[in-house]
Amino acid sequence: MTVSDKLAPNKSRATTREPGPKPDFLVVEDHLKCQTSEGEISLDLRIPIERLELFMDMDGIEEKKLPKYLRDDILWPEDRDKIVSMRDGAKAFQILLKYAETIGERMGASLGESSPSTPSSESTGGPSDSTSDAISD
Repeated sequence: MTVSDKLAPNKSRATTREPGPKPDFLVVEDHLKCQTSEGEISLDLRIPIERLELFMDMDGIEEKKLPKYLRDDILWPEDRDKIVSMRDGAKAFQILLKYAETIGERMGASLGESSPSTPSSESTGGPSDSTSDAISD
Protein backbone atom coordinates (compact mmCIF):
# COMPACT_ATOMS: atom_id res chain seq x y z
CA MET A 1 0.00 0.00 0.00
CA THR A 2 1.43 3.37 -0.97
CA VAL A 3 1.29 6.63 0.95
CA SER A 4 -1.18 8.06 -1.57
CA ASP A 5 -3.42 5.00 -1.04
CA LYS A 6 -3.38 5.67 2.69
CA LEU A 7 -4.23 9.34 2.21
CA ALA A 8 -6.94 8.74 -0.38
CA PRO A 9 -10.53 9.10 0.83
CA ASN A 10 -11.92 5.89 2.22
CA LYS A 11 -13.90 4.18 -0.52
CA SER A 12 -16.83 1.98 0.24
CA ARG A 13 -15.57 -1.50 0.85
CA ALA A 14 -18.90 -3.08 -0.03
CA THR A 15 -18.49 -5.81 -2.56
CA THR A 16 -21.02 -6.48 -5.23
CA ARG A 17 -22.55 -9.90 -5.02
CA GLU A 18 -22.65 -12.04 -8.08
CA PRO A 19 -26.05 -13.51 -8.83
CA GLY A 20 -26.30 -17.19 -8.09
CA PRO A 21 -26.84 -19.78 -10.78
CA LYS A 22 -30.26 -19.91 -12.38
CA PRO A 23 -32.45 -22.79 -11.20
CA ASP A 24 -32.82 -25.70 -13.62
CA PHE A 25 -36.56 -25.03 -13.88
CA LEU A 26 -38.52 -21.86 -13.26
CA VAL A 27 -42.08 -20.88 -14.14
CA VAL A 28 -42.27 -17.34 -15.48
CA GLU A 29 -45.84 -16.29 -16.22
CA ASP A 30 -47.10 -18.93 -18.70
CA HIS A 31 -43.74 -20.49 -19.57
CA LEU A 32 -41.50 -23.13 -18.06
CA LYS A 33 -37.91 -21.90 -18.33
CA CYS A 34 -35.41 -24.75 -18.46
CA GLN A 35 -31.66 -24.30 -18.13
CA THR A 36 -29.62 -26.75 -20.20
CA SER A 37 -26.01 -27.02 -21.32
CA GLU A 38 -27.34 -25.94 -24.72
CA GLY A 39 -28.90 -22.76 -23.32
CA GLU A 40 -32.31 -21.84 -21.97
CA ILE A 41 -35.40 -23.51 -23.36
CA SER A 42 -38.81 -21.95 -22.80
CA LEU A 43 -41.93 -24.12 -23.06
CA ASP A 44 -45.41 -22.63 -23.31
CA LEU A 45 -47.66 -23.89 -20.50
CA ARG A 46 -50.83 -22.60 -22.14
CA ILE A 47 -52.51 -25.50 -23.88
CA PRO A 48 -56.03 -25.69 -25.27
CA ILE A 49 -58.77 -27.69 -23.59
CA GLU A 50 -58.48 -30.57 -26.09
CA ARG A 51 -54.86 -31.11 -25.06
CA LEU A 52 -55.76 -30.76 -21.38
CA GLU A 53 -58.27 -33.56 -21.84
CA LEU A 54 -55.54 -35.68 -23.46
CA PHE A 55 -53.25 -34.75 -20.58
CA MET A 56 -55.84 -36.02 -18.07
CA ASP A 57 -55.87 -39.37 -19.92
CA MET A 58 -52.15 -39.93 -19.23
CA ASP A 59 -52.85 -42.12 -16.19
CA GLY A 60 -53.74 -45.00 -18.50
CA ILE A 61 -50.49 -44.80 -20.49
CA GLU A 62 -47.45 -46.94 -19.77
CA GLU A 63 -44.65 -44.94 -18.16
CA LYS A 64 -42.17 -45.69 -20.94
CA LYS A 65 -44.59 -44.23 -23.50
CA LEU A 66 -45.18 -40.95 -21.63
CA PRO A 67 -42.34 -38.91 -23.20
CA LYS A 68 -43.55 -39.69 -26.72
CA TYR A 69 -47.16 -38.99 -25.73
CA LEU A 70 -46.19 -35.62 -24.25
CA ARG A 71 -44.13 -34.71 -27.32
CA ASP A 72 -46.67 -35.82 -29.89
CA ASP A 73 -49.99 -34.97 -28.25
CA ILE A 74 -49.47 -32.26 -25.62
CA LEU A 75 -46.59 -29.93 -26.54
CA TRP A 76 -46.91 -27.17 -29.09
CA PRO A 77 -45.07 -28.06 -32.35
CA GLU A 78 -42.41 -25.38 -31.80
CA ASP A 79 -41.79 -26.66 -28.26
CA ARG A 80 -41.66 -30.24 -29.50
CA ASP A 81 -38.96 -29.21 -31.98
CA LYS A 82 -36.89 -27.72 -29.14
CA ILE A 83 -37.07 -30.96 -27.15
CA VAL A 84 -36.42 -33.27 -30.10
CA SER A 85 -33.40 -31.26 -31.25
CA MET A 86 -31.66 -31.49 -27.86
CA ARG A 87 -28.43 -33.51 -27.83
CA ASP A 88 -28.93 -34.53 -24.19
CA GLY A 89 -31.83 -36.98 -24.21
CA ALA A 90 -31.70 -37.45 -20.43
CA LYS A 91 -32.13 -33.70 -19.89
CA ALA A 92 -34.93 -33.65 -22.48
CA PHE A 93 -36.64 -36.43 -20.51
CA GLN A 94 -36.26 -34.41 -17.27
CA ILE A 95 -37.76 -31.39 -19.00
CA LEU A 96 -40.75 -33.39 -20.21
CA LEU A 97 -41.39 -34.74 -16.71
CA LYS A 98 -41.14 -31.25 -15.19
CA TYR A 99 -43.44 -29.90 -17.92
CA ALA A 100 -46.06 -32.56 -17.10
CA GLU A 101 -45.73 -31.87 -13.37
CA THR A 102 -46.13 -28.12 -13.93
CA ILE A 103 -49.18 -28.55 -16.17
CA GLY A 104 -50.70 -30.78 -13.47
CA GLU A 105 -50.05 -28.12 -10.83
CA ARG A 106 -51.64 -25.46 -13.03
CA MET A 107 -54.68 -27.66 -13.57
CA GLY A 108 -54.98 -28.37 -9.86
CA ALA A 109 -54.86 -24.67 -9.08
CA SER A 110 -57.45 -23.90 -11.71
CA LEU A 111 -59.71 -26.66 -10.37
CA GLY A 112 -59.47 -25.30 -6.83
CA GLU A 113 -57.19 -28.06 -5.57
CA SER A 114 -54.24 -25.89 -4.64
CA SER A 115 -52.79 -26.34 -1.18
CA PRO A 116 -53.81 -23.73 1.36
CA SER A 117 -51.28 -21.08 2.31
CA THR A 118 -52.13 -21.42 6.00
CA PRO A 119 -53.25 -24.47 7.96
CA SER A 120 -56.98 -24.85 8.24
CA SER A 121 -58.94 -26.16 11.20
CA GLU A 122 -59.04 -29.52 9.41
CA SER A 123 -55.28 -29.89 9.80
CA THR A 124 -55.28 -28.87 13.48
CA GLY A 125 -57.93 -31.30 14.60
CA GLY A 126 -60.40 -28.69 15.74
CA PRO A 127 -61.80 -25.25 15.16
CA SER A 128 -59.55 -22.24 15.49
CA ASP A 129 -60.18 -19.70 18.23
CA SER A 130 -61.82 -16.61 16.87
CA THR A 131 -61.26 -13.15 18.25
CA SER A 132 -64.68 -13.26 19.89
CA ASP A 133 -63.64 -16.38 21.83
CA ALA A 134 -60.77 -14.58 23.52
CA ILE A 135 -61.36 -13.59 27.13
CA SER A 136 -60.51 -9.99 27.87
CA ASP A 137 -59.27 -8.93 31.30
